[in-house]
Amino acid sequence: MSEELKITETGARCRSLLSKGLYINAGLPPGEEAAGDGNFWCGKTQTIFGPDDGLCDGEHCVNATRSCYEKP
Repeated sequence: MSEELKITETGARCRSLLSKGLYINAGLPPGEEAAGDGNFWCGKTQTIFGPDDGLCDGEHCVNATRSCYEKP
């Protein structure tokens, strides 16, 4: 089963949210299962915390009210 980041009512994931799955799934043929380990980091800080000191993951980085959020 593939895990995908969900779009929520507050918006889409921040463009600075990164995960290993973004790199290892690039170019997969249609129908292939997406791989990912669920580990995320912020492209601005290169850590698991954003510039606002909040946790970076698929749940928290869809909140457009975060000061560091960037629209995709």
